[in-house]
Amino acid sequence: MGGAAMRMAGLVVAVGLALSACSGSTPDPDVTGSSSADPTPTASASPSPSFPAKPERPEAMEREDAEGAAAAAEYFIELYPYVMATGDTEEFEAMSHRACGFCDELANQASAIQDADETFAGGATTVQITKEYKRDEVTGIYPFDSKITQEAQTITAADGRTVLDADKEVLERRIEIGRRDGEWVMVTVAPIPEHD
Repeated sequence: MGGAAMRMAGLVVAVGLALSACSGSTPDPDVTGSSSADPTPTASASPSPSFPAKPERPEAMEREDAEGAAAAAEYFIELYPYVMATGDTEEFEAMSHRACGFCDELANQASAIQDADETFAGGATTVQITKEYKRDEVTGIYPFDSKITQEAQTITAADGRTVLDADKEVLERRIEIGRRDGEWVMVTVAPIPEHD
């Protein structure tokens, strides 16, 4: 369990572990095709869950300096509950560097929730930059230390079963963000190294 948590190196370790267990145990059944409770298709009804609003993209993200990098980092992480609840990973993935395992993990989790016809709720996330480092001259990356506060969150299966019930969590993470084609991209979200 600790190894899996370290591998994820990101926000909601509990969510990652729960989804791994869930998706591993139910790969074969077609959840949307086996609705035994109600013969009427749920797709025709208006969506009952109220999705969180997509956060406003801050104007500071237009800057190409440390302030712009910090704004982009905060925005990226604050997209989390919206992405998880809606499965809309387009902007999240556009802002993800190909080397960002954390980014891949969360995008995959969001897709798994949608594929399993599960409902994600809660998880509002805020970011406080606690330490700013000098831009790396070779890579152009801006590193930051941060405190990420994530509210309680739940994932509910189509049959009403609780897949995940996670408490509020405060995490300290190292964030590294850079530029690609004139846009900010997330390179790393990981535990802060102990030697720092």
